[in-house]
Amino acid sequence: MDKVHSNKHLPPPHTQPSQLEPMLLDLVQRHLEKVAASAEMRRSKKLCQFLRFTVEEVLRGHGSELKEYAIGVGVFRRGREFDTGADPIVRVQARRLRSKLAQYYQTEGRDEPMRIEYPVGSYSPVFVQRTAAPAQDALSSVEARSSSVPRLLAVLPFVGVGNEGSEAFGEGITDELIHELSSWEGVRVVARSSCFQFKGRSEDVRRIGESLGVTALLSGSVRIEGPRVRVLAQLIDAETGVNLRSSAYDRELGGILATQQEISRELAGIVRLEFG
Repeated sequence: MDKVHSNKHLPPPHTQPSQLEPMLLDLVQRHLEKVAASAEMRRSKKLCQFLRFTVEEVLRGHGSELKEYAIGVGVFRRGREFDTGADPIVRVQARRLRSKLAQYYQTEGRDEPMRIEYPVGSYSPVFVQRTAAPAQDALSSVEARSSSVPRLLAVLPFVGVGNEGSEAFGEGITDELIHELSSWEGVRVVARSSCFQFKGRSEDVRRIGESLGVTALLSGSVRIEGPRVRVLAQLIDAETGVNLRSSAYDRELGGILATQQEISRELAGIVRLEFG
């Protein structure tokens, strides 16, 4: 049976790192190295940099200075003109980091004696020590560990190829897919406006995934020839750029709306099985 724990916040570091108890300082530093080397984290260089930068700043006694601008400049190499209102990179990556840490502590790090957590609305991490919990807390603790972290997906605008009507059909397919997938509890889908900023742009899917803070991307193309339409779709791992699934749909082009809905529902069903 899994060990049952309750959480206790470690004392916050004082102004100077030397004032933090050496044992606690060493515990946090060793835990940071272990998390950064985990399978969940090591595939994302930027998230590891985000984690290291913020934890080390807190250990130096600079936690109160961890604002969006400082992280954008210090971690993501934004210039002095960095506008936090126009560029959401820090907010997006903070959400992604919280999700990665939650997944790590539910799997590989489930028995770790401490946790690194980022309270919502803050970029300053807190260190939570886990201690044995009373027996009556066992059920709630096991349930908390078994609950899944919602996965983040972006549906990129489907590209119209050839016939003039292909582009409009592709936008309709994209909208239908966002609608269909958003109704599923296991997935959170990025808003249409955020996805459509990449329309017509040729970029590495890994960069797009990092920018949107997602774990997978759904993209595709539409070709209309006479009375027929062909839709190709790919589900892509946003961290590796590898195709997880590819599907093709050939239909007689009757009612446009009905055809878009039919293809979108079939594709959404496949994505749910593959992505879930």
